[in-house]
Parts: sequence; C-alpha cells; structure tokens
Amino acid sequence: MNEIGKKTVRNHISNVIQKLGVKGRSQAVVELVRIGELEI
Repeated sequence: MNEIGKKTVRNHISNVIQKLGVKGRSQAVVELVRIGELEI
C-alpha cells in the first residue's frame, strides 16, 4: 500500500476547509459532524 505525504494531507485538509467555508480545522470537524459526514 502506498503512503501519502504530509504535504498531500495538508493540501486535502485545506481543500476541505475551503469547500466547507469554515475558518479552520476545528470548525471543519464541527461542520462535518453537523452534516453527517463525520461521526465522533
């Protein structure tokens, strides 16, 4: 299995934050939970 690099992970996180229209990782988590895409 191939591993992805840290920079790739940061890029994916940045893209998710931008698409959700939030200001940071914490807000992204809250929004993902709210819309049912993440369960904690």
